[in-house]
Amino acid sequence: MIEQASIVREKRKTIKIVVNKLGNLTVYCPYGLSLNKLDEVLKSKERTISSKIANAKLLSKNYADVMSKKSILLFGKEYKLAFSQKIKKPSFSDEYFFVPEKYLTSNKIDLCIKKVVKEIASRVIPARLKEIAQANNAYVSKVYIGDFHAKWGSCDSNCLIKFNWRLAMLNQSIIDFVIYHEITHLKEMNHSKKFYYELEKICPNWKTSRELLKNYNFLLTMY
Repeated sequence: MIEQASIVREKRKTIKIVVNKLGNLTVYCPYGLSLNKLDEVLKSKERTISSKIANAKLLSKNYADVMSKKSILLFGKEYKLAFSQKIKKPSFSDEYFFVPEKYLTSNKIDLCIKKVVKEIASRVIPARLKEIAQANNAYVSKVYIGDFHAKWGSCDSNCLIKFNWRLAMLNQSIIDFVIYHEITHLKEMNHSKKFYYELEKICPNWKTSRELLKNYNFLLTMY
């Protein structure tokens, strides 16, 4: 296992194991830790690490064009990126996301994708939240669509719910799971057993949806 890893030694007390979106393994460890000890630790976690590597490589294969920004996701469907001199505004067809050539540089493409998808998210996600909240007698004071790189959503004690604009890239069932998750926090602000008991009542398939959501965590660091 150790031969698969890129080892980074730094001033720290614990070992940090990271599998990136391409399936590359990096291990951050203390300066004084021996290779034999590190190998023991990695072997003890070999099954979990190997599973994460295999899953990351599968995702990087399935979503290679998304990761290389040759296409984008919207509500779970992949659209190929295409540039055109004939249009002034970005638009979708059945298979393509057409972008004016003025956005041809990498940075401008990212800004364009973010703007378009965020506008869609700002219309669709609050409307869906309202439907689910009303159906479950949940009070939401305000909803905010923001740019976060470590989370899909959050809920605070003032009943303010925030969602990541990238959520609109996922399919509807996963979007609904994130919404159910956050409105459950209106009753339970932590992740206690009671929280999951309440979540189970309104979203029986939450475990499956939670695992599927993990497959899209690579989107959190894009754009």
